[in-house]
Amino acid sequence: MEEQEATLVRISERLQRWLVPVEPPPAFTRSLKAELIEAARRQYQRAHRLRRILLVGAAVAGSVASVAGLTAFLILRRRARAHPPVAVG
Repeated sequence: MEEQEATLVRISERLQRWLVPVEPPPAFTRSLKAELIEAARRQYQRAHRLRRILLVGAAVAGSVASVAGLTAFLILRRRARAHPPVAVG
């Protein structure tokens, strides 16, 4: 077990000597920033478009329900007037 730990420590030390942090080129950083901003803009636009579609859909559904309710009310009212209830007794 100690031998394995010692081996791992040596490997870790070698890696720390060989692998040094690297700064990306400025062109890469600018390009990545532009790509991320553009991706965020597209995602925002898609979400905004979806919200608008849902809002319009809800408004249309509400209007259809209102017209259907009003139509049913008028039909039932007309039937009630055409056939008044018969008094029993």
